[in-house]
Amino acid sequence: MMARQAILALALLVLSQLVFWTMVTVAERQARPADLSSRPYVVFDVLGEDGMPVPGGEGLRATYEGTSGYRTEAIAQGDTDQFSILFQVSDPQQQLALFMAIRENLKEVKVNGITVQPDVPLQELQGAVTSEPAYFLLPANVLQQGTNLLTISKSHSGMVSALPEFTVGPAAELAEAYRWKSRYLVDIPLAGVAILAFTIALCLAVNWPAEDRARMGWLIGFLVSCMLFTGVMSFLPQPESLSVTGGLVIAFQLAIAISLAMFVAWDVGLAARWRDWLLRGITAVAVGLVATFITGLLNADWFEMLFTETVYGSLKLVALACIPAIISLCWACAANKGERLLERMILVICLTTFAVDRLSSSWDIYSPFDRTLPISLYWSPIVGALLGLGMILSIARQASEARQVVVRSNEILAARLTEQDAELARSYESQKHMRERQVMLEERQRIVRDMHDGIGGQLLGLMMQLRGGDVDSKQVEEGLQASMADLRLIVDSMDSAEDGIAETLRSFEHRVRPQVEAAGLHFAVHHGLPDGLPGPGARPTLQVLRVLQEAVTNALRHAGARTISLDSRRVGDGNLLIAIMDDGSGLPATIAGGRGLASMRSRAAAVGGILEIASTPAGTSVCLRLPDTQA
Repeated sequence: MMARQAILALALLVLSQLVFWTMVTVAERQARPADLSSRPYVVFDVLGEDGMPVPGGEGLRATYEGTSGYRTEAIAQGDTDQFSILFQVSDPQQQLALFMAIRENLKEVKVNGITVQPDVPLQELQGAVTSEPAYFLLPANVLQQGTNLLTISKSHSGMVSALPEFTVGPAAELAEAYRWKSRYLVDIPLAGVAILAFTIALCLAVNWPAEDRARMGWLIGFLVSCMLFTGVMSFLPQPESLSVTGGLVIAFQLAIAISLAMFVAWDVGLAARWRDWLLRGITAVAVGLVATFITGLLNADWFEMLFTETVYGSLKLVALACIPAIISLCWACAANKGERLLERMILVICLTTFAVDRLSSSWDIYSPFDRTLPISLYWSPIVGALLGLGMILSIARQASEARQVVVRSNEILAARLTEQDAELARSYESQKHMRERQVMLEERQRIVRDMHDGIGGQLLGLMMQLRGGDVDSKQVEEGLQASMADLRLIVDSMDSAEDGIAETLRSFEHRVRPQVEAAGLHFAVHHGLPDGLPGPGARPTLQVLRVLQEAVTNALRHAGARTISLDSRRVGDGNLLIAIMDDGSGLPATIAGGRGLASMRSRAAAVGGILEIASTPAGTSVCLRLPDTQA
C-alpha cells in the first residue's frame, strides 16, 4: 500500500513538473529572441558629470554572465556607464530594432553617434525586482552598410556596472518578443495582484469553522505576502537606500517562507507536534537572517558581504520551504486518492515557480527540454493570477462540499422526520385504539355498576321475596315495572348524556308523561335551560334521572295530587335548579323519613348537587341544585 502511494505521489510530481517546464519553455521562447547576447563581453567607459571618462574608467570590460547580462565590479565611480558595441548591417534599408531584456536605468541610446533614444523612457515596472524589456527602432537613415557603433548610456549605481542582455535584429521579430515579454512581466502580474486581492477579500469574508481558521489564517498571510511582494517590489518606485530595498526583500521572503510552510503543513494534516517544530525551526532561521542583516547595517566594513548573503539566504529559504511543501502536497493527493487534485496541482506548480525563481537568482537554470534556453522571466509575479485562481477554486470546492453536506443533512433530517411522523402516527393510532377500548371498557363497567345498583338490586330483592313465598302478584308487577323504569333510565342516560342537560330533561319528560297521564294526573313542564348547555356526563346524568324518577314515583304513589310539574332553570347563585312539584297533600311521615329520600340525597351529593325537599299539606317540592358548568 505504501509503495503504491509512493508511486502515485511520484507520478503526480513528475506530471506537475512536466506541465510547469512545458509552460516555461513555451513562454521563454516567445519572450526571448534567438540570438540574444551572443557576445562574450562588452566594452564601456565610466563618465563623470561632465560627460568625460573618470580616471581609470576608460576601456573597461563587462563579461557575459548569462541572464544577468554583462557585469563587472565597479572599478571606478562615476555618473554614467557608457557601453560601446559594434554590430554589422548587411542591408541598411531593412527595418532593425534594439531589444534589451531590462530597461532599468537607461539614459540614452545612440547609433553611429546619432541619438535615437534621448530621454529616459517611462517604465511601468519601477520596483527593485523589475525586468521590463526595452524596444527601440533604429532609423534606416542612421545605419550604414557594414560595421555600426551602438552606444548605450546607463546611470551608474550600486556596486556593479551592468548591461542587460540585448540584441540588434529584425524589428518585427523583436517587437513580437517585446510584446510577449511585456505581457508576461507587466500585464499578467498586474492582473495577478488584482486576483490575489480579490482572493484575500473572499477568504476574509467567509466565516470559517474553528477547525479551519488556523489553516486559512496562514493562507491569507501567504497570499498577502505574495501580493505585496509583487506590487511593492515590481510596480512601486524603488527606495533610494539600498538597505531599505534589501530589508523589504528579506521581510517579504521570510513572510512567504513561513506562511507557505505553515499553510501546507495544516493543509496536508501534519500532526500538531510536527507543525510546532516546523514553525520553531523556520522562525529560528528567519531570526538568524534578520540578525545577520542588522549586523551588516551596523558594520560598514561587512555590509556588502552580509547584505548579499542575507538577501540570497532569504531567497534560498523560500526555495527550501517550497521543496518539501511540493512533496507533501503530492503525497497528500496520493494518500487521498486524488482528492482535491486540481487545486493542489495548481499550488504545486506555483510553488515550483517560487523555488525556481529563487534558485535562479544564484544559478543559471535552463529548460530541461532545451539546454540553450535559460530561465530569464521572473515567474513568481506571472503565476500570481494562477495562485489566486487556484485558491478561489479551493474556496469554491469547500463551499460546494459544505452545500452538499447541508443538502445531505437536510435529506437525512427529512427522512428521519418522516420516519418519526410515521412512528408518531402509529403511536397515535395505537393510543387512540387503546383510549377507545378503555372508554368502551369503562362504559361497560359503568353499565354493569348502574345495573347492579339499580335493576340488579331490585331483581335480586324480588327474587328473594319470591323464594320466601311472601309476595303477591301485585308486588311482582310493581318490582318488574320499577326494574324496567330503571333500565330505561340507564338507556336514556347513555343516549342523551352528550346532547346536554336540556335534551336529557326533554327525554325524561317524554318517558314520564305517559305514566303521569295514565294515572289521571296533569303533567306541567317548564324547560328554562338553554340548548347546548353541557351535561355532567353519562353516570352523573343517570344519578340525576334516578332522583327525578324517584320524585315522580313518590308523587304518583303517595301525594294524592292532581298535577305534577317539572321545572328547570338557572338561578342566580351559579347553579341549575331542577324541580319536581305536586299539589297533593304532602308526603306521609313514613316516606319523609325513609330510605328512599336518603338515597335521593346521596345520589344528588354524588354529582356535586344539593337536594332540597319541602312537603306541606298543600303539596311537595323536590328541588335538585346542580353546579352550572358555564357559570
